[in-house]
Amino acid sequence: MLRKRNPAADQGGEIGNDVSAADKIARLLALIVTRDMETDAAALKLVSVGFNSREISNLLGVGSNYVNVAKHRKKASGAKKTHKRKAI
Repeated sequence: MLRKRNPAADQGGEIGNDVSAADKIARLLALIVTRDMETDAAALKLVSVGFNSREISNLLGVGSNYVNVAKHRKKASGAKKTHKRKAI
C-alpha cells in the first residue's frame, strides 16, 4: 500500500522554518555574488542590499558581531584591508 506524501510547501507558500521561497532564492544569490569576495567586502555588500547582521553572519559563516565590526572598520578608517574568507 502506498502512502501519500506531504507537500513541500506549508500554508502560505512558505517552505520549512517559516522561510519563503523568495528568501531562499535571495540567500542563494547572495552566496553566488559574494563567493569570490573577501569576508569584509562581502559583509559590507550584503549590508548595502538590505541583509541584517544575523542573516549575513549565517551566510558567511562568521560571528554575529563580525558584520558590525566590519562596518565600524570601514567607517573609522576607510581602509582597503579586509580579512580573507575561509573556504567552505
